Amino acid sequence: MNIIEEVRRCSELFADLPAILDRDRQETHRELWSRVDRLSQAFVSIGLRKGERLIAWLPNCIEAIECELACLQSGAVWITLHQQMTWREVAGVIRSTEPALIVAHSEIWAKTDRRELAAICSAPVILVEDDEGGLAYERLIAEHDAIPPGVHVEEDDVARLRYTSGTAGKMKAAVLTHRVYLASLELQQSVLHPMDTSDRTLHAAPLTHASGALIYPTLAAGGANVVLPKFLPEEALETVERLRITTMFVVPTILQRLADAPGFHTWDLSSLRTVTYGGAPIAAERLRPVFERLPNVLVQIYGLTEAVHPVTSLGREEHYAGNPRLASAGKPTHINEVRIADESGGEAAEGAVGEILVRGPNVMTEYWRDPQETAAVLRDGWLATGDLAYRDADGHIYIVDRKKDVVISGGFNVYTSEVELALCEHPDVAEAVVIGIPHEDWGEQVHAIIVPRGAGALSEAAIIGYCRERLSPYKVPKSVEFRSEPLPKTGAAKIAKGELRRRFWPESDRQVH
Repeated sequence: MNIIEEVRRCSELFADLPAILDRDRQETHRELWSRVDRLSQAFVSIGLRKGERLIAWLPNCIEAIECELACLQSGAVWITLHQQMTWREVAGVIRSTEPALIVAHSEIWAKTDRRELAAICSAPVILVEDDEGGLAYERLIAEHDAIPPGVHVEEDDVARLRYTSGTAGKMKAAVLTHRVYLASLELQQSVLHPMDTSDRTLHAAPLTHASGALIYPTLAAGGANVVLPKFLPEEALETVERLRITTMFVVPTILQRLADAPGFHTWDLSSLRTVTYGGAPIAAERLRPVFERLPNVLVQIYGLTEAVHPVTSLGREEHYAGNPRLASAGKPTHINEVRIADESGGEAAEGAVGEILVRGPNVMTEYWRDPQETAAVLRDGWLATGDLAYRDADGHIYIVDRKKDVVISGGFNVYTSEVELALCEHPDVAEAVVIGIPHEDWGEQVHAIIVPRGAGALSEAAIIGYCRERLSPYKVPKSVEFRSEPLPKTGAAKIAKGELRRRFWPESDRQVH
């Protein structure tokens, strides 16, 4: 069994119901699978073989979903790249993976350095929207028959190379099998509401990241995936009302922008049944307006590139005012084992901070062509996540920071996420990030970067005073800078701390924790 067989077996029961909606376009389940079969035949006729790599550089669109399904059905390995990646980053992926085929949107493909491409890759290129310099996507579909390719694909065959967001510097690709996809489907179905043909899943966040995992449970239930090319708060809220959206994934940045939008309190959002969120910390006070407006809807999830979400989840019943567990990432799912390991590798005591280790069918096999990095994180069947956390008496897990983000100032460990959450509780703070910057005596000092909300007047002294009321002295930022523009983000919509650090640290001088 592979992920396509599992989902298609269910999806084809609802042949004439909508499967994908993309603004002014719509495909039924029958039409979707017909186009997937035609595309699979096109891939095979071009020369794509089982186990070879296909790179897709596409925005949120119908073609991104069709391509993924056709790639996996053909037994090839899916590599999807965020549309905002630079050509330099994409060229690095091409060198590393040696793709047999590339599919790209013509507008994004315009960023390509054709001379460098010719030197590093001879793979055919299929272009969406325009075939100048490549093969035409729609013409290939029209020229091939709607017949599955007949490639035998097993659970342990590689399905995807999923690249890390690059926040730690070097990009790495997690090798994910069809077994991981099947585990992801089971996990999604366990945390979402019971889905059926009435479900409409909104993809306003990038399909290249966590939102893409919702494609499969939606198709399996006979529901429809609704695709927006980019996230605009008012358009997303209008879409929820107009199409009666039931399900979506958001990162905290998107959730906050939705809550701040004027339409959040005027559009009819009563159709929403599950909104999963994760990827970064968010202050409980920032969540409160959302779960008061959308009671019994929010579900927090935690996962990684190397262990697809959810590894842990905090259910909708935990989202109420005053619940201290809102600061947690919930409990492990039914198919995961999670340990909190101390520095010696043993089990950390209750309440003690250690590294999260994960074991289960949703964990990667290895890093692509990187045995050294693989050995560093896969230990005796456990994945060392690099996330620091503690566990309470009831088994809830509280993530305090990434190991690499801990600031060591004067011998004290400062968990930056704790400081960031305190800063984000300030009513005049829209965004905040905390990093360590060089200090002659302490090694590092805690430095805050803040984007003010609206026209509120903030000062360094006011922010430091605010933090002193809430944090131990060694955790209080020693310096604060203000920005008028949003903080830089990765393709996964996480704050790009590495980019912010580079202004202060030569790469060779930054201590890695």
